[in-house]
Amino acid sequence: MLTSRRNEALTLAEISRELGITRSTGHAILQTLTNHDWVARDPLSGRYSIGRSFPTAAPGGRSTPRLLRDALRELSLRIQMPVCISEIRAGAIVVVDAAAPGSSPPHVAAGVRLPFAAPFGREFVAWDAADVYERWMSAAGPVNASFADRMTQVLNVISDRGYGVERLSGPLIRVFDALIALDNGNTPDAVSTRLAGAVADLTVVDVLPGELREGDMIPVAMISAPIRDHSGAVVMSVSAQPYRELAAEPVADIGEQIIQFAEAATGLTSGA
Repeated sequence: MLTSRRNEALTLAEISRELGITRSTGHAILQTLTNHDWVARDPLSGRYSIGRSFPTAAPGGRSTPRLLRDALRELSLRIQMPVCISEIRAGAIVVVDAAAPGSSPPHVAAGVRLPFAAPFGREFVAWDAADVYERWMSAAGPVNASFADRMTQVLNVISDRGYGVERLSGPLIRVFDALIALDNGNTPDAVSTRLAGAVADLTVVDVLPGELREGDMIPVAMISAPIRDHSGAVVMSVSAQPYRELAAEPVADIGEQIIQFAEAATGLTSGA
């Protein structure tokens, strides 16, 4: 928001209102950004603007093996929506390839990086060891009991059904855009990981049994499943990008199709 209004300083109330967050959450985020000089606060007016140390984004990502890349494009055509493949690198979830069925670009393109911190990257954590879970949770900073409980339930559900669901919401898009703007190509720092963790305070994370009944519709950003190597370790994830409202049946159908893709991808990850 501030990067798009470099000539305009905003108050805490204006920022909180536009982001759809409480003033206390907005104050906590802005305080952290101010401490790192990524946001500057005018002591007289109390208004906020971009700070001197705000980083510029750097492109990243590399192409996937040819066979996997071709299969990804076939998947996008089959389910008629954008898809992408991601992996973990140096504390970040990096989109390494993406495809879309038409001329419009994917909603989440290759090169996008997000902090590997709760609640992002659930499909990488749901099957992993307890110490990986602890590091993933702690990366987001202090969390309340309800967030920790929700994550435990969500990871159990993901490990059972095989895929995670990212709900689409205004706050999610705004945090997502902010994280992209903050990315400088290095290991995500405390500012980015804390901002990632703030998603849990602003949105409902994933979909638990009973939250999407027959006849209900929910906005869905992504549906993601893990890709494993031959030893069974999760090395990548594949995500469909609906970015629209879906009923329970289409969510389950897309979930099953990306699970099938992920299972087939195991033999393609080492291709040239």
